[in-house]
Amino acid sequence: METDTRRIAIVPWRDPTVELIGHPVRSDYVEWFWLPVLGPSATWLLRRFDAWLEHTPDGFSMDSFDIARSLGVAGRDDVGSTFARALHRLQMFGAAQPAGASLAVRRVMPPVAAHHVARMPSFLRAYHAEWIAAAA
Repeated sequence: METDTRRIAIVPWRDPTVELIGHPVRSDYVEWFWLPVLGPSATWLLRRFDAWLEHTPDGFSMDSFDIARSLGVAGRDDVGSTFARALHRLQMFGAAQPAGASLAVRRVMPPVAAHHVARMPSFLRAYHAEWIAAAA
């Protein structure tokens, strides 16, 4: 990921295993079950990256302030900004990873890990169990 400017280069994170068993970033599964893990700003950021990658499949570069403002959050350089925290959460939970001077972003998310499901409210745990059973 570029660090000397406000520009951020985004490329797709290609992971054949996850793409086989996972869920598209803009799917109901991600909205219901990854949102409580990633948080709303990171989830929207991931969805926005995915939408842009749909139109530029090899990747794109954009001003980070513009990306932040497109989500309704401040475009600031400080580490504590909502945008910076969202980027950090994407990496912390495996939705993105550094790839040279770029940030590789998943277009398909893996199933939510059991330890994350265990921390969800009871109605979401039940819904997740139903979802998994229906998919089996």
